[in-house]
Amino acid sequence: MRAFTVAAVTAIAFASSAAAAPSAITSIEVKGTQAAGIFGGVAYVRTFGVVHGRVAADEKVAGLAALPKDASGGYAWSAEFETIAPAAGQPANSSVFVEAENRGSPLIIDQLNRVAARGAPSKAVYPEGMGNGWLFDHKISYARVQWQTAIAAGVPDQAQGVGEVITRDFGRLLAGPPNGRAGGLDLGAYKTRVLGGVSQSAWFVNSFIAEGFNADPATGKAVFEGALAIDGTGNWMAINRLAAAHGYKQYPYLNEAGAPLLPARLLTRPKSDPFYVDVANYNDFYRVRASLSAAGAFPARMRRYDWPSPHAPGSKAAFASCNGGAVIPVDPIGYAPYARAALLELMKAVGSPAAKDAPALPPNTLFALAAPPDDPVHFNALPGASAKVPALDANGQPVGGVRFAEVEAPFGRPLLPLPHVGLDSIGDTCGNTLAWAPFTPAELTQRYGSVDGYLVRYGAALDRLIAAGYLLAADRPEMLKTAAAFYASPAN
Repeated sequence: MRAFTVAAVTAIAFASSAAAAPSAITSIEVKGTQAAGIFGGVAYVRTFGVVHGRVAADEKVAGLAALPKDASGGYAWSAEFETIAPAAGQPANSSVFVEAENRGSPLIIDQLNRVAARGAPSKAVYPEGMGNGWLFDHKISYARVQWQTAIAAGVPDQAQGVGEVITRDFGRLLAGPPNGRAGGLDLGAYKTRVLGGVSQSAWFVNSFIAEGFNADPATGKAVFEGALAIDGTGNWMAINRLAAAHGYKQYPYLNEAGAPLLPARLLTRPKSDPFYVDVANYNDFYRVRASLSAAGAFPARMRRYDWPSPHAPGSKAAFASCNGGAVIPVDPIGYAPYARAALLELMKAVGSPAAKDAPALPPNTLFALAAPPDDPVHFNALPGASAKVPALDANGQPVGGVRFAEVEAPFGRPLLPLPHVGLDSIGDTCGNTLAWAPFTPAELTQRYGSVDGYLVRYGAALDRLIAAGYLLAADRPEMLKTAAAFYASPAN
């Protein structure tokens, strides 16, 4: 890992009027930097620190009125941030991907760059070279800012919608002047900004959009031109006005009784709504009622993709609270290459020069659905709603949706989610994992003859997916290596 540079705190303040001041970022403190690597001949640096700002009294944040106010009548907040972008003096990027944190950590960057970093920006440790460097090889910068109560210092438990204002104004800052900084400390001036989240943070993205925070208060236009919600499925966070309207206590997670939003309820502001890509993983249909958000018409600037991968892929695992501590095989199929294709194609859809040569987003691609099991242990029903689950073919694979190569050339079959599949708390996540029935060596030999026969079939499936735009051709060689490893050890 490259060394951190932690010098004297750099602080840049933004001028503003004290009287009736609008919501804004008021200052930035840089706490440190880290050399991130060289990508396409350009040196990148990770910058981390703290942003400070104010929430104006007229913001639509439940609980805001009771918070302490500054002289201008606004609520002052602070939150940690980080960016990974070309260093000063290097050619600048025009596009940035902003990740909504999941429980205070970045997750999507692990799927995109195959780099795992956990914790706050001030604590996270990234490897030299940033994994495979995918984002930066495509001239896309990365950023995140804290939004969750008990993680972001300035987001109070009684007014968690402050985190939505923070995310909006951080996005405005990244757009550059007049909301950013023309000189001095500059976090960039990005023409294209895309917000993304996975699981808990995807539900934050949904709330952010549905509650109108993607609208720039100065212009009414979109702050983020695109949004990617992996495991979004219309679900929303009980943190602000949606929670208040349903009588739910504010809590940075789904409410068990909350119904997913149809696209027409999620995307209601044509002037400021982003181009929105929604992804449902297999067990999202069992745990968070993913079928309900696919029942309505999809706007032209939306895509919905149903993936046969588990919400949380793995291998062999023991879950003391989920499975009696027994070690079992769990579905290992990952979706990282499909996430990379979806993001790059979304960037293309919103005009990013970084993605001008990418394929176009494929059309909406949904599972065929069937009645759910009459089984409260493995299926989280919603009273009064007719949620469904994927129909299965003769091989136990879901019908329809994006036909991953692991579905066309299976080395095992998914079973049911691990219990408990409910939403009792932010830690109630057993249902994100699918049990798995690996094929035996004899079954694999009967189906494919040998690993070479398997890879021929698997490679043909990859070629169909690449031609249809669900995968990028650059990911094919690595996927073939992974497939060979799965064939050799399908239970691991």
